[in-house]
Amino acid sequence: MAKKMNPADYLKPRDPATLTRRRGRTASTFYPELVTAFMNADQPAMDVDVTKIGRKPETVRSALRKAIRTMDVQDKVRVSMLGDEVILIER
Repeated sequence: MAKKMNPADYLKPRDPATLTRRRGRTASTFYPELVTAFMNADQPAMDVDVTKIGRKPETVRSALRKAIRTMDVQDKVRVSMLGDEVILIER
């Protein structure tokens, strides 16, 4: 018979004072910088090189959409995805 695992065996006490104040990842500045570069390029539309970024197209689209919303430039820029192509478009 298999021995039953005790979850308490996997826990150990920790003093909360030893924890860092902020945990987790910091927000990337890459996508907001990409949106800013597009706005400064003065082009009506530009492809985003997803392969060079090294992420899935849907991930890049989602990150750009969040950057546009965070920067509050929805009235100037939008992101579109056609197949695996991610495109920034001037409004």
